[in-house]
Amino acid sequence: MSSGVKIDPQTVETYNSLKLGRKFRCIFYQMSADNTQICVEKTLEPTSSFEDMVAALPQSDSRYVVFDYEYQEEGATKNKIVFVNWCPDTAPIKKKMLYTSSKDSIRKALVGIQVEIQATDLSECSKEVFDEKCKK
Repeated sequence: MSSGVKIDPQTVETYNSLKLGRKFRCIFYQMSADNTQICVEKTLEPTSSFEDMVAALPQSDSRYVVFDYEYQEEGATKNKIVFVNWCPDTAPIKKKMLYTSSKDSIRKALVGIQVEIQATDLSECSKEVFDEKCKK
């Protein structure tokens, strides 16, 4: 199901800066004011933590988030790029529907995503959930 929402070219450029250059730790994407385009809302610096990302999630609005997640596995530090479709239960229904129907478009545009998480509340966006998904 496609919503017809376009991807702002800056969306992919910013993602590539995270993926290839590690210029950011996290990118938040949102719909434009007229709901016709997915745009970069903000980025978090490479020194930002997982907790910084979670704290920046809006409580009653949807977002797409790309996070360079660092975790421990078999005594080694590893990284995976995680895509989060954040649609909290408190977000307006129309907004949740638009984000859900547009997810495939942005996912196809952001080549190299390794893990995807659908979160509707903070318990689904915890370190435990990220660790479990990344270690699969």
